[in-house]
Amino acid sequence: MISATASYAWCHWFEGFTGLSNQTTSDDPPLYQDTTKAAGVPDRPPLEVIAANRMGFGPRPGDLDRIRTIGFRAYVEEQLHPNDADDALFLAKRQSARLRISYSAGDGYPALDELRPLTALNKPLSELWRLGDFSIPMGFPERTRPLEEVRAETVLRAVYSKWQLREVLVDFWHDHFNVDARTNGRIYATWPIYNRLFRQHAFGNFRVLLEEVTKSIAMMYYLNLVSSRNTAPNKNFARELLELHTLGARNYFPNAADAPVFPSGQMSTGYTENDVNQIAAALTGWTIAAGQRVGSTTLPNTGQFIFVPQWNDPAARTVLNVPIPAATSSNPMIQGQRILDLLAANPSTAIFVCSKLCRRLIADNPPPSVIKQAVVTWRENLSAPDQLGRVVRTILLSPEFAETWGQKTKRPFDYMMSFLRAIDANLVDNGGSYTPYNLVTEAGQQLFAWPPPNGFPDVSAYWLNTNTFRASWRNVLVTLTNGYSSIQHNLRASLPSGVTTTRQIVDFFIARIMGRPVRPEVYNELIEYLRGSAPPDAPPSGTTAEVTNRINLTVARLCVSPDFWWR
Repeated sequence: MISATASYAWCHWFEGFTGLSNQTTSDDPPLYQDTTKAAGVPDRPPLEVIAANRMGFGPRPGDLDRIRTIGFRAYVEEQLHPNDADDALFLAKRQSARLRISYSAGDGYPALDELRPLTALNKPLSELWRLGDFSIPMGFPERTRPLEEVRAETVLRAVYSKWQLREVLVDFWHDHFNVDARTNGRIYATWPIYNRLFRQHAFGNFRVLLEEVTKSIAMMYYLNLVSSRNTAPNKNFARELLELHTLGARNYFPNAADAPVFPSGQMSTGYTENDVNQIAAALTGWTIAAGQRVGSTTLPNTGQFIFVPQWNDPAARTVLNVPIPAATSSNPMIQGQRILDLLAANPSTAIFVCSKLCRRLIADNPPPSVIKQAVVTWRENLSAPDQLGRVVRTILLSPEFAETWGQKTKRPFDYMMSFLRAIDANLVDNGGSYTPYNLVTEAGQQLFAWPPPNGFPDVSAYWLNTNTFRASWRNVLVTLTNGYSSIQHNLRASLPSGVTTTRQIVDFFIARIMGRPVRPEVYNELIEYLRGSAPPDAPPSGTTAEVTNRINLTVARLCVSPDFWWR
């Protein structure tokens, strides 16, 4: 079925993405290219379509009408102020969700095979921390269970949550502060805590978020800050703090003589290897309490952030051209705190992070004008508790957001979630909340498992490949031919009364799923396939089962067309 579908006049689909074929995969601020007239770039759709696809994971039935009814600005404000209690569909789905957990008996624990509710998501640190203690006998799936539940919940939120913008931004911040959750038992056992951090601060203050990430179990263990000592400072976190989290690699000067020169005491917007070394030294002693020995004493084994003065290098130093005073007994963490202050307030950080936000929300290569607007908002609200929300509002209400289309495609996770929303999928309570995650992994995007610290690429060129397309197409086709019992749908039952002819059926699904016309060749192919031997303005020919199957495959063909991939 896959080969037949891929060959029916859409085998040249890569040509539909010509305007994106030369995009950069760098994390540096993108170089703007106006591709609005490039070959294959579609016409701009209505604003509600742009909003549903870039502020969220695509429309569910009724979403486009609702955005039109309340207005785009009202929709933006609503999304910027999510109310967890007002999310009935998602809450019901999470409550009923079950994931299988299975393992053989081991030394000190019995075998287990059960469908278990999502019980780890809100567990306190004290309960999650013990799962990463390998001196306690338990089946390995118990240790990884918190990570698996976050993956399942991420799918459920993307498919069902009313608060789509927050889900997009949680995804963004996971990439920005990327941690490969598989790398350490302490990380995957406590993964719900790291995930909660981004959910809590998605619209908050960057300086606050930056410190929370720095002190987190996940980042501490991933980039080795947990083991950094004054006798042997570990530079891994310090380097990525500058390169990926704040100033950006473009502002690194390996040859210090090439770095920008600023008056004494004025913060530099570029950094050198010496800055990396000084930050690494300043952050020694920042660690996680895991029962380590400190001289003649032992730290508690709680998983809490702790500062150990004996492991810290308190000497005065200069970072980004700014003198940092020596640490004192009354203020032992002053150096690390001051450095985070400098990085959060640095103009290069504003440009770097705002560029990435614009890339995520508008285009692979966003116009400089919108980046500039976002940077102004960022800088004017450095201390605001909702700084990031204000920056996101600036981006979403910019003319560039409304006027840009066809300069970004969906990553595998975005694509699968938008497809499930489009068909109004029902993930049934027998492990079905996990099936879509497995399908996204097959397409090349295993959640929370990108090995390097730079996060999944957020440019189309990386994902425009045969492996991604083939796996995604297969998942759509298998889903709509009832190949996954845990993903249910009933497209024919969703047709309104009076929608009976081939043309009416095709028009209905295009309007509901796309919210805009598709290219003529796609439209004609859908008509030709669905009608069978009947005229387009008559009901499709065939038995009830045959017509139902063709309706499903007509929607499949729509959802694997290039028109559906744009965001």
